[in-house]
Amino acid sequence: MNSIRFVLYNKTYLAYLNEEFIGGIYKSDFKNLGLSVPEEREFYIEDVSDETITMIRDKVYDRAYNKAIGYISTTECSADTIRTKLRMKRFPDQIIDQVIDVMNEYGYLSDSRFVESYVRSYIRKKSRRLIEKEISDRGIDCSKYQEIIDNVYQDEGISEEDVIEGLINKKFRDQDLKDIKVKKRFMSYMMRHGFGYDKINNYLT
Repeated sequence: MNSIRFVLYNKTYLAYLNEEFIGGIYKSDFKNLGLSVPEEREFYIEDVSDETITMIRDKVYDRAYNKAIGYISTTECSADTIRTKLRMKRFPDQIIDQVIDVMNEYGYLSDSRFVESYVRSYIRKKSRRLIEKEISDRGIDCSKYQEIIDNVYQDEGISEEDVIEGLINKKFRDQDLKDIKVKKRFMSYMMRHGFGYDKINNYLT
């Protein structure tokens, strides 16, 4: 027989079907699912029907899907980013996989669109090396999208030297880069934006 253990976490009851995590539901969901409204922080419900379990899974899926759609409604996201965000919301991996599969099927997720959007967002703020590293950190193989990245730089008409000069004008316009203290701040600032010593040094000599 099916037994579900519920554990209160913040305002959500995390459900474990025979110790398998199947997602979280709210207190207000219990009546709609035909279950007793909980009073304890942790409790078991025995002899849960397969139909009720399916309803719980569907409710969890719907919430995960709506969360994911909300994420991509404001900005392009990679599948890895969606996965990370949903995990932080304590959705089970099985549900997350289903959501990502459906979003890929409908064309809602596109690594190429994400790469282009990410580069355009940070092209004037960071080095290409740092941008590519941050994209890779999101689970995308940048080597597959070098042409897209090249095209963004060409389309924006900007080089890394332009980026460095822009950062200098924004942060160090009226400061003497030959001053030791200013020089140290400048070096640290530019390195945080992903530029190597060789390129930085060109502006100090």
